[in-house]
Amino acid sequence: MTPAGLIAASRLDPLNTPPSEIAVAVGVPETLRLADGDAEFRMAFRGGSAASTILLEEVAELRLAPAGQAEPQPNATDETVYVARIAPEDTARIAALQAEIRTLREAGTDGAGTLNIRVVGGCYVGAAPASIMVSTWLQTAPADGFVPLTRRQGMVRALGARDAAMLLAELTPCDADD
Repeated sequence: MTPAGLIAASRLDPLNTPPSEIAVAVGVPETLRLADGDAEFRMAFRGGSAASTILLEEVAELRLAPAGQAEPQPNATDETVYVARIAPEDTARIAALQAEIRTLREAGTDGAGTLNIRVVGGCYVGAAPASIMVSTWLQTAPADGFVPLTRRQGMVRALGARDAAMLLAELTPCDADD
């Protein structure tokens, strides 16, 4: 993580930030195409011994769009940046989960919250990629803009070997329309 990314992540208040204000961006090779639903937002509250039992959880597909002028720009000439946001129709469900978790915490329920954003699909143009270089950014409030979370690095380093292998296995050749 970059120093600015660590600071931005530490400022994120996952239980009180309106879901419509949370956005991430991911830079991938221009041969990789991402579309709505190819990334997901997952928020959960785990309780019990060692916070292992999921008490509450919601998953929302993310809307993805190529970055605009005021959003993060590629770090390399062969990189495309996609911005991911929670779909408007899912923000009320995520806000309700946030409220439920706050209620549990106020009642003294022991546990830990998790917030994850994962790329779970996509397609590629040309040869199947053996590895992928990625960059990431985080926005915790629209007025703050995007902050680099990670510098451009290999997907295995960014995601871990297991998640990188799972993502590569999910990628398919793009249709002519993609």
